Amino acid sequence: MFVTCTLLLALHLVLVSGDADTKPVARVIRSESVASMLDTCQALKRDAVQIRSEGYSAINRADSIREQAYRVKDEAFELKEEALEMREITASARSALESRLVETLVDTFAMMRSQATVTNLYIQEIRSTLNAVKDRMDDLQEKFESQDSKMTALEGKISEQKNALTNSLADQTAILEEHTATLEEQAATTTSISQQVSQTLATTLTLKDRQQTWLSEVRLISLYKLSGQTSTTSSYGHESELISDGQFTFDRHHWGDMATYSLTANANPNNKIWLELGGLFRIHKVKIWNIRHCCTERVVGARILADNKLIGSISQAKGSYDFTIADNDPTYATEVTLHQPLRQSLHILELQVWGSGPFSVEDKFA
Repeated sequence: MFVTCTLLLALHLVLVSGDADTKPVARVIRSESVASMLDTCQALKRDAVQIRSEGYSAINRADSIREQAYRVKDEAFELKEEALEMREITASARSALESRLVETLVDTFAMMRSQATVTNLYIQEIRSTLNAVKDRMDDLQEKFESQDSKMTALEGKISEQKNALTNSLADQTAILEEHTATLEEQAATTTSISQQVSQTLATTLTLKDRQQTWLSEVRLISLYKLSGQTSTTSSYGHESELISDGQFTFDRHHWGDMATYSLTANANPNNKIWLELGGLFRIHKVKIWNIRHCCTERVVGARILADNKLIGSISQAKGSYDFTIADNDPTYATEVTLHQPLRQSLHILELQVWGSGPFSVEDKFA
């Protein structure tokens, strides 16, 4: 705008300083209008200065407009020079030059008016952009202030937590020291107990070895043990206890000398004579002493059971029967039974059992 005002002043000076032939053109542009234009130019200059302070982004556009104004100015000066040259060359061309100059000025004014309109539009856009930026800056300022207050509150909480953690750490350190002292005492006690346990363990292992040695000893385990039978004869006193009294050999095979034998009272089937061992023993051998003075065949067909496990049966009549259990077939029992499933009386002199033990159910070695 300042360039435009300068151009108008230059044009005014040209018109005023011209000869009498140019005075009609000067009368076209009155001095009052020029003064008004000058005032307008000053106002536009102030507005331009204010706009330049509000948005530096409009400087490039203003520079472009200013360059266009300079080009217009250059064109005007060129027109002026051409007018002067034409005035010197011929007076007749002066009127043509003046008319051309007026047309050029009119075009220039029209172009300047359009450029001013465009500039105003750009300025309005710049103002709206600046207002939006200002609003955003205000929002950011509010957010920063809000975040600042939150950060202040957070710093306060962190400080409180730090103090609490410091106090808690001090307490935990004291407790840890107490626990450390207690653990040291317990470690000493544990060491002492460990030594005692080691000694006890050694003693226990020694006792266990001795116990296993004693338990593994195969011996006669049937002597004087409790016994029973399905029925007892009412005469002669042939009780079941006679099968474990140790009397099974005599000087001669005579009924009077061999009366100490067990005898069931009848010849019904399923007669039984049994021996209670008094504990859980591993059975290695069972020996049955048959009566020898008569009726040796009555025991044929009988079955020998260790608890419910069959360990042998009698198939012929003879004086004694040996039933040995293999080592790879360990047999544990609390009772040995002689069972006659046939319809026959059952009588024997002695029921001998060799074994090892006693054991508990969890203490079996094989």
